[in-house]
Amino acid sequence: MSPVLHTQHKEALAALPLGMTVTFTVHFHDNSGDIFHAHNSVLNFATNRDDFVQIGKGAVNNTCIIRTVSVGLTLLRVWDVEHPGLSDFVPLSVLQAITPELSGAVVVGDILCLASVLISLGGISGTWSSTANNILYIDPKTGVAVARDAGSVTVYYEIAGHLKTFKEIVVSTPQKIVARRLHSAQTSIQEATASRVTVSVGDKSSNLLGECSPAQREVIEAFHPESLISCQLQFKQDVFDFPARDVFTVEPGFDATLGQYLCSVTMHRLTDKQLKHLNMKKTSLAVTASIPSSRTTLEKVGAEVPFSPGLYANQAEILLSNHYTSSEVKVFGAVEILENLEVKSGSPAVLAFVKEKSFGLPSFITYTVGVSYPTAGSQGPLSTALTFSSPATNQAITIPVTVAFVMDRRGPGPYGASILSHFLDSYQVMFFTFFALLAGTAVTIIAYHTVCAPRELASPLALTPRASPQHSPHYLASSPATFNTLPPGRKASPPSGLWSPAYASH
Repeated sequence: MSPVLHTQHKEALAALPLGMTVTFTVHFHDNSGDIFHAHNSVLNFATNRDDFVQIGKGAVNNTCIIRTVSVGLTLLRVWDVEHPGLSDFVPLSVLQAITPELSGAVVVGDILCLASVLISLGGISGTWSSTANNILYIDPKTGVAVARDAGSVTVYYEIAGHLKTFKEIVVSTPQKIVARRLHSAQTSIQEATASRVTVSVGDKSSNLLGECSPAQREVIEAFHPESLISCQLQFKQDVFDFPARDVFTVEPGFDATLGQYLCSVTMHRLTDKQLKHLNMKKTSLAVTASIPSSRTTLEKVGAEVPFSPGLYANQAEILLSNHYTSSEVKVFGAVEILENLEVKSGSPAVLAFVKEKSFGLPSFITYTVGVSYPTAGSQGPLSTALTFSSPATNQAITIPVTVAFVMDRRGPGPYGASILSHFLDSYQVMFFTFFALLAGTAVTIIAYHTVCAPRELASPLALTPRASPQHSPHYLASSPATFNTLPPGRKASPPSGLWSPAYASH
């Protein structure tokens, strides 16, 4: 048979490669095995199956040409017309020379690492090609192929001037696309970390077909097959007034080791408002994937991904002094974080103790923060920090703490200050004193007018005579002389409201 087939490791081929054209040459041997170099036999060639191989006459009488067109077993018979008893039978087995064997259907999104053991005489591999790159794009050098669209395609492997073999591949549309959480993934997404969700296109557990060499894996990364899919995410329950994409980013990828597509979910750096909202209510993320180029509707199975927004405190800074020696701070977070929460102080002068734990919704721990001794900060303001951290998740929050020593105001000196400074600092006392003085002044004025005012002004106007002095000469109230002639006892007695001067009777 020619041409002579060479393999990578000089292993014997079990069958003729599919798609090859080979030439068979018939030799005659005597009883001792020596070849006859001349004979006058007229040879005939025939096969029992014409659907596996095609046969034809060669250039000379003792040759025939065989082309393999389908996988199967065929018997080739060679006989001499003049001598019917002079004949031979050769089994012709035809198999594909391109691996892998594709037992299941190839779907859009599958990646194939195609290979062949056939090489040239010099040990050089052949080149790859596809009849439809829009359906199955293939790298000419390494044989990495990506199924981009549904349809039928033929892949060729050719060693120039030596042989050419092929493989027919049918790419179909997947019926579903399934997203699953990795069992090795962390329990929840945290800030600045990513959670990976595997995506299976179709019914297979892997979308990477064949055994890939290191060179082929490099080509897979350069092809960026993840561009075939898109990832979507949303909150499982609509409990926030902002969408999930404001807080999370999801990007498609492909892991050549797992042979699966990925959706990598990353949490943004959260604002204080977002951090507070995410801690007040609890939900999870629903991650799904799709194939934008698909012309049919796929069944999408999503994955539920929990997330931990991180620790949040209701105070951004804590101020303490020798007069206000304690304060309270609430630290919010997920229950699994708060259960093992650790608190560390940057100075022995500041201590924090757990006052209350609440693992409901929202979950929080209330800490009492205080100074350890009264003279803390007497040498100057003390600046330190409290760090609340979770060893399990590596999440932490730091709250700065400032301790100021307010000196005694009894007098000047290292431990005193002026009374004026004390008065100005105690603004509550200043306002109270001002209003007390104002109220006292008002009471004094009212009492003065009540006691010292002339009593005549209190006489009823209805009993005062209306006659003027010109009409009544006996009007004593207007005559100083008459008033002075009253007896001493009468002058000393207070005037009566019913008293009136005597008048002449007419």
